[in-house]
Amino acid sequence: MIRAPLSVLVTGSSGFIGSYLVRHLRAAGHLVTGIDIRPPDSQLPDGVTFHLCDIRTDQFPARRFDAVVHLAALAGGRQSIHLADSYRRTNVDGTVRLLDFCRGAGIPHFLFASSSSVYGPETPLPACEDGPTEPCSPFALTKLQGEQWGRLHARLYGLRFVALRFFSVWGPGQRPDLALECFRRRIEVGLPVVINGDGSQRRDLTHVSDVARAVELALQWRGGKSVVLNVGTGRNHSVMEMLEVARKAATPLVEHRAPHPADVPETLASITAIGAELGWQPRISFPDGPDS
Repeated sequence: MIRAPLSVLVTGSSGFIGSYLVRHLRAAGHLVTGIDIRPPDSQLPDGVTFHLCDIRTDQFPARRFDAVVHLAALAGGRQSIHLADSYRRTNVDGTVRLLDFCRGAGIPHFLFASSSSVYGPETPLPACEDGPTEPCSPFALTKLQGEQWGRLHARLYGLRFVALRFFSVWGPGQRPDLALECFRRRIEVGLPVVINGDGSQRRDLTHVSDVARAVELALQWRGGKSVVLNVGTGRNHSVMEMLEVARKAATPLVEHRAPHPADVPETLASITAIGAELGWQPRISFPDGPDS
């Protein structure tokens, strides 16, 4: 429930989650400013403004916002193994620049898009926010470090910091490197689908609309200095189930390769904490849409 319209800066606003979120927040009545290193793919709604901005080097919009939602990042655990320095400069240094901007501009609320990848293969499932973290890739490590920098700013400077650990976000406009979209595109052009491992790996798949609702609720959080919350469904699905959904009528060729060191066998979120803190529950189930 919206208490009052907020002025919100959204980084990474041209990305998969960002482009959905700016429209969601605007439809909910908030004033939204988006920044990204690339322009949006389609026209933005009235009440949403956009600035080209590289979070590593450029100046941020010179105005005070009620909150920042920080989505901008280099994504993907596998790619990060070969580009660790680029991931650090964007995901860690860029985040620290933005946190310092909030401190200087007097922006009280910072929402950080973290990732389920901060958990490791030995994390007991369902993964709880106070459980062990063991990142398997530079990307995952940068997300954990972003959380730590945010919590430090909350402790030292009074910033209200919320980290949302997103679990495998899916939905319209998803990135082409994500399994569902990658499978679909390769099937469409007759290429074999590549699966690392035997396909039994399982992922907690969270619809982008549920993620947007979680962000909207987190903008109203007033529970203390900082909090870390999972955004998942508490259910998971195998890679072979995802392939079955992607293939539709076609029968694809499947090429199995060795498991990737940046992957974990299974992700599954505990969503007890986010229910208690924000009153949030997922509404969309993979692959069939809203729960009956």
